[in-house]
Amino acid sequence: MIRRWATDFGLGMRLALGGGGVRTAWARLALTAVGVGLGVVVLLTATSLPHMLGARADRSAGRTAVAGVVEGVDPVYAVGRNDEFRGSGLQGYLVQPTGPRTPAVPGVGRLPGPGEAVLSPALAALLQSPEGELLRPRFAQRVIGTIGDAGLTGPNELYFYVGSATVATQPDAVAVSGFGGSPVRRGLDPLELLLVVVGATTCLVPVFVFVVTSTRLAAAARDRRLAALRLVGADRGQVRRIAAGEALLGSFAGLVVGGALFLLVRALVPRITVSAFRGGIFAADVLPDWRLGVPALLALPLLACAAAVFALRRVVVEPLGVVRRGTRVRRKLWWRLLPAVAGGVLLAVRAGAGDALDPAVIAGVVLVLTAVPLVLPWLVERVAGALHGGSPAWLLAVRRLQLDSATAARLVGGIAVVLAGSIALQGVYARAESDRPPPGDVQVFATAFAANLADVEAFTTALHALPGLGGVPVETRGLVRTAAGERKSLVVAPCAELAIAGCRDGDVYAEGPGAPGPGERVSFTTGGNPQWTVPVDRYHVRAGEGSALLVTPGALGTTTSAGLSSNARIPDAGPDVVERVRNVVGWNGAVASLGTERDGTYALITRVLSVGSVLVLLLAAGSLLIAAWEQLRERRRSLAALMANGVGRGVLARSLVWQLAIPVAVAVVVAVLAGLGLDWLLLTLVVHRPVAVDLATIGVLTATAAASVLFVTAVTLPALWRTASLEQLREE
Repeated sequence: MIRRWATDFGLGMRLALGGGGVRTAWARLALTAVGVGLGVVVLLTATSLPHMLGARADRSAGRTAVAGVVEGVDPVYAVGRNDEFRGSGLQGYLVQPTGPRTPAVPGVGRLPGPGEAVLSPALAALLQSPEGELLRPRFAQRVIGTIGDAGLTGPNELYFYVGSATVATQPDAVAVSGFGGSPVRRGLDPLELLLVVVGATTCLVPVFVFVVTSTRLAAAARDRRLAALRLVGADRGQVRRIAAGEALLGSFAGLVVGGALFLLVRALVPRITVSAFRGGIFAADVLPDWRLGVPALLALPLLACAAAVFALRRVVVEPLGVVRRGTRVRRKLWWRLLPAVAGGVLLAVRAGAGDALDPAVIAGVVLVLTAVPLVLPWLVERVAGALHGGSPAWLLAVRRLQLDSATAARLVGGIAVVLAGSIALQGVYARAESDRPPPGDVQVFATAFAANLADVEAFTTALHALPGLGGVPVETRGLVRTAAGERKSLVVAPCAELAIAGCRDGDVYAEGPGAPGPGERVSFTTGGNPQWTVPVDRYHVRAGEGSALLVTPGALGTTTSAGLSSNARIPDAGPDVVERVRNVVGWNGAVASLGTERDGTYALITRVLSVGSVLVLLLAAGSLLIAAWEQLRERRRSLAALMANGVGRGVLARSLVWQLAIPVAVAVVVAVLAGLGLDWLLLTLVVHRPVAVDLATIGVLTATAAASVLFVTAVTLPALWRTASLEQLREE
């Protein structure tokens, strides 16, 4: 039995290579292989995500500074800096080694000393390019090396280690004796988990739809070959096995093509510089997880065989021909709705669980999306049967759909699934956005740490010298430690800013009962030994709450006051002005933009899902294009006959548009209803949130589906002109 089955499978593969002419067979096989290969690329990429994210997290944790003392290692004072340049993240450490035996850092030969820097390759290249002109003042140090891959999360990451002699005096500096901590990851809330589940299913379910569509290319020609086999004595079981063998060859070829395309994508990934990937991706990180990839790839040939055999259920392959052109039994609707009903029941059963990662919830989403391509053939058949009259192009298109509506439904099934999943995804995303507090006004704050009043004056002068910032007020604050070890606030400002009657430079004002008293000796928190004595004769007490000490510059004089920081709010600053402010602050401070920050985990989820949706949409368009080419190739004789009988090329082109537009219109209606229904089920039953419908996004997605029709038509026009050539009538 096994030998007979193997023989039948082998015959099917040979027929796939030579049936209907070698040239035609290879063209059909190539189209099938490309269609399946595109699905393989998506599957391999999707199964690479766990390794990619894990490798990035491991390298990020490996460079995290760990405070402590280790014998045999000279500690390094380090302070982390999260900066940016023109919207791109710029991160790293300011370091101050205390000896030659510095701790090892991944990807770095040695830590830089004062006046030295070690940069990532992308940052070094940016500084050397014209785009990095405004960034160069922040990296005036001598570059002694670049960071290796082991110390970067991605090839395009902007990362640095800058040596400085003043790190130890900065408020947030710590003594570090090693690098290699554990990243802190927060859990996902229910809406974020739901985003992940819907996004993943939206990206993966269409892949299997595309595989089924690709293995059904040239179905009519294959059925004619199977009828010929019945004529020479093959039974129905053999016919099904031979059909499965043909599908197997196409799926195996698709695995090879998909593997090659995946290797190409893997090699090109490091060149991707879009911000969604946050520093890019190393090619070595794009490694499929065999526990996920092997089952997924093995499922493709099985799915191809099942689709080929299942497609024969309505076709009676007999020795006298293929019975598919007579009066047909109309398609049944009830079984096509079963997946949607089952999915809805699963989601309803899990109502109140609130766990989007529940297998029942995932299965429910998959079943609802799977119902979309199952319902489409029934609807397209009904719509096509109800259409009559119109122009010659319209009549040709409608008659073609009435003869073979299943092929048209398969062509748009993938786009319908992507559209339905995207609508549901955008609904969850819109609800997540509406649940978040609205962002406040964008405000830019600059903070510069100072060792004395001279540093404060230098920062103030440089800031006021920038265009449009001449009148920006600068507030200087600090902390002092009393003899009892208590920390007290200190504000340094001239009398003009204090607005206190009778104020003279050198006065000190105590607000609140807890402020340091006259003659009390205090030290600046990070200053160590340098002391300052609160003046006695110029000491004043003012009513107020708290324990702040208001000090005019003359009272401090030249006292070393390493705990001071100068703060300024930058009003309505443009991008270039903000970059110049960062250059003025340098590494002895920070510039923060409030009102624009986003949660990192949430931003990463939305970015990855956006990129995945775009890739799957491109896959849908590519599969639609491949299927349209195959339809033209299969109908070349009938198109050539129409041309010979006086039908113009314009009529044929418009007919092609209608043949795609009518099923796409039906698919859009089904996808919108399915997407909104799935959105309601998920939000109402799973996470108990009101439905948020983004009509603008639905309109954009619908317009994208319509644009795909125009795109496919435009690209296939040259093939249509060649296919409709009168020379096609000469073929046997």
